[in-house]
Amino acid sequence: MKSSAMFQHRWMPLALAAPQLIIVFLFFFWPAWKAIWWSFHLVRPFGNDSVFVSVKNYLRILGDDSFYSSLQATLIFTAGSLVLAIFIAIVLAACAELNLRGRKIFRHLFIWPYAVAGAALGVILKFVMNPVLGPMAILNGIWPGFWTPHINGSEAMLMLIFAFAWTQVPFNFVIFVAALQTVPDDYLAAAAIDGAGPMRRFFDIQLPLIAPFVFFAAVINVIEAFTHSFGLIDTLTQGGPGGATNILVYKIFSDGFVGLDLSGSSTLSVIMMLCLVVLTTLQFLFFSDRMGYER
Repeated sequence: MKSSAMFQHRWMPLALAAPQLIIVFLFFFWPAWKAIWWSFHLVRPFGNDSVFVSVKNYLRILGDDSFYSSLQATLIFTAGSLVLAIFIAIVLAACAELNLRGRKIFRHLFIWPYAVAGAALGVILKFVMNPVLGPMAILNGIWPGFWTPHINGSEAMLMLIFAFAWTQVPFNFVIFVAALQTVPDDYLAAAAIDGAGPMRRFFDIQLPLIAPFVFFAAVINVIEAFTHSFGLIDTLTQGGPGGATNILVYKIFSDGFVGLDLSGSSTLSVIMMLCLVVLTTLQFLFFSDRMGYER
């Protein structure tokens, strides 16, 4: 009896994987290579010609104050959405693991928002957060000027952080629920016999044991904040007011497709990739050992 299946032809595994490999090449490797190539060239807005300019594009971007404003907004957005998404998800997962009536139903309900696209959520929140037409208008009626994200950059960033955290909570919730189910019941039962309540059992037993899963979710959330927040920004704030929410991924779009600065937007893309690599590496260096994550 054979222990594993064997293909009759050597090219068969490659042929089966070819569609996926072609998609990865066309939509990841080729654009990434093109961005690196254009970052060292001065490219005409409508193509047809390019001139090699060495690192002048990088010097121009790094000497632009708007880049540092965008980088600062990106870091604030990433940190805020990461903390909020992790905190809400871990609280919901801990509550879902308590022996409460209807917990299976809540598990399904908390996962459903993950199926909503970022742009669709942005359109919904644009009405909910509208200071004139939405529910927030009631608070503005009581306290005039209480909620004005269209002219207040801090409130616009807060709205964006809340919206993006909403998209990440379901994914984190699934991870944390699965992680909590790996905690041995004997540990929890022994702690309960010793008089430890749910809060004490969570902080002393469950949270340390699921720390590697929390670290994994944090890494994924950081990557998502850098790369998959465009739809929300475009529908909610479009980078405003005054560039307060013009984070790197949206600045790449606005510089390249609105300002027609293909060289500058390509350079920003490369810098954003480097920032992502640096942040992920720092996460692994500073937190992986402390949280017991095996590299």
